[in-house]
Amino acid sequence: MKGFLMIMLLYMTALLTGCDKELGWETMQLLDEEVAEIRISAFESWDEMNGDTMLSFKEAEAVSIFEEAIRTARKQPDDAKRTDPDYDVMVIYTQQSPVHAIKLWLGEKGQESVFSYGFKDWGEDVYVVSAKHTDRMRELILQEAR
Repeated sequence: MKGFLMIMLLYMTALLTGCDKELGWETMQLLDEEVAEIRISAFESWDEMNGDTMLSFKEAEAVSIFEEAIRTARKQPDDAKRTDPDYDVMVIYTQQSPVHAIKLWLGEKGQESVFSYGFKDWGEDVYVVSAKHTDRMRELILQEAR
């Protein structure tokens, strides 16, 4: 019986490890630092981030919404981005860490959104955000932009 359980444990470990590497399951990465602020600006260029901050979110709940959306966004084939992004998103940490620059294609209500890292030399992969997270981000961005 012990042998059977050991084989099953090894099988499940191998299966779960293999699933972790599948396309669509890789997620965006942020530093293991506390996020202090999320800055949103209109997209202007692929070469740099727009420094004219349109919205700034410092409240823990709003920061958490964006942080969760970013951390759970799943890697997808590059064809998920078809146009220029809607927004530049800058993730600011409490420590003197580098700023994370992210491009955002904000989906319509009930649809997915798309993130990519802010600069092409960081990679051109895109990450799809669930409709639930899209709705929460839309609520914050569109409510604050009024």
